[in-house]
Amino acid sequence: MHKALEAYYQPATWGTVDKEGNAVQAFLESIKDVQSKVRIGALEFETRFEELKALGLGMLDHYFLWAPEHDTFKPILVEIEFEVPIPGLEGVVYQGRIDLVVEDDYGYWLVDHKTTAQLAQTEWLALDDQCSSYAWAIREQLGLEVRGVIYNELYKKVPKPPRVLSYGGLSVAKNQDTSFEVYLQTIRKGGYKVKPYLPMLQYLKDNPKQFVRRTKVSYNKKTLDIVEQRIKLEAVEMLGNPAIYPTPSRFNCNGCMFFGPCLALHEGQDPETILNELYERRSSVPVS
Repeated sequence: MHKALEAYYQPATWGTVDKEGNAVQAFLESIKDVQSKVRIGALEFETRFEELKALGLGMLDHYFLWAPEHDTFKPILVEIEFEVPIPGLEGVVYQGRIDLVVEDDYGYWLVDHKTTAQLAQTEWLALDDQCSSYAWAIREQLGLEVRGVIYNELYKKVPKPPRVLSYGGLSVAKNQDTSFEVYLQTIRKGGYKVKPYLPMLQYLKDNPKQFVRRTKVSYNKKTLDIVEQRIKLEAVEMLGNPAIYPTPSRFNCNGCMFFGPCLALHEGQDPETILNELYERRSSVPVS
């Protein structure tokens, strides 16, 4: 899927009719090696491969319907590799690769593409050190003041067209596994009049089932300066000098009682005010 989205967001073909076909072609090319291997294996592997291939193509078809209204930016760079010297550590560099850099009216943003079988809570993303580290690296390497990151999640499920009723009309049942884009496409392709289905379309727009989810997290300069210090601490630890530093992740942060003060620390604010007002300090208790 990454190869498909890399082709879709190529700056050279942005705004042209070729980008969707290029994305599909890139997806098919990226799975050729796997396809050749499963065909010499057990039949169930080939069957499963075809199922996943169909899922991937279906996800892309829906993304092509969904994205134009939500892509309020222009792509600048795709699949950028970086190698940035870590300040204060001679000869030590921070390396990685970024899916996409885009620009909108507010500045530059990183885009992180993900496919997922489950859309988890997003609160912890404000503390995600991977993408904030990438933002720091791009600032250092390219001189871009990155405003933040856009998490672009594609749910591993394809919305279904609305059911066709016995008299020929489309079902307006609200529990259908469909989306605004697919429902509208079905109306147009089937030659139906739009007016009778406007309430259903409005419902789907107001209550979307999230087959694609975008989450935007912004950074301030203090945050990226703090991230730089954490990268250095991690590097020092890897070189044999351990230090204590935060390790935010989806598993560590979702539901954590100390999310608030930790976020304040991450943003360069004083967490003591939050700790004093919202938490009660316990007396030391011996650990048995």
